[in-house]
Amino acid sequence: MIPLAYGLTKLLCWIFFRAGYGLQVSGQEHVPRRGAFLVASNHVSFLDPVVIGTACPRRLTFLARHTLFRHLLLRLWLQGVGAVPLNRDEADPSAIRSAIACLRRGQPVALFPEGTRQESGRLGAAKRGLGLLAKLGHVPVVPAYVRGTYEALPRNTTRLHRSKIRVAFGPPVAYTSTPVPPDAASGDPTARAQAEAKTSHADQQRIADAVTAAWRQLEARFAA
Repeated sequence: MIPLAYGLTKLLCWIFFRAGYGLQVSGQEHVPRRGAFLVASNHVSFLDPVVIGTACPRRLTFLARHTLFRHLLLRLWLQGVGAVPLNRDEADPSAIRSAIACLRRGQPVALFPEGTRQESGRLGAAKRGLGLLAKLGHVPVVPAYVRGTYEALPRNTTRLHRSKIRVAFGPPVAYTSTPVPPDAASGDPTARAQAEAKTSHADQQRIADAVTAAWRQLEARFAA
């Protein structure tokens, strides 16, 4: 059911965005052909999930705001394409567990780590939770930058406008690069646990910062 609904939605959306908005996609070579990974995209419009799903050569599982599932038709479609509800207002361990389960099955997961749509249409910063999910899943993060969706469907409006939409994928960001300090490898277990926690937090922030930097590079490339 999910592959059929997802494939049909992707085909129809590709035709719609290509014909109506001149959709252009670059950097698809950075998307792994197999195995699990995270796609981390900037977020300025309700169109972003559909555009990212259309542009990505792999089928993605999306973490979608839980309030979207309150609407019957929208809920049926979200369930049909395999979206996972996420409560962004508080810690949501069930959504995290669902995302990790998808990653462990080799399914890529997409999310918008700025936390919410940016009201101004300007680029925000990825939050550290992105790094936590990458480390829990032991997967790389593929940065994705979408441009033109804010102009096509700004916040607080339901009317579509003409706009050129472009999507770019950047090189994957590794989920870890910082080893535990050697002096914490033996001795007091409490000290080791504290060192591991500190290293983990540093890695989580590094991942988020690296994705934000990649977004800015892709944004500058579009501006040029």
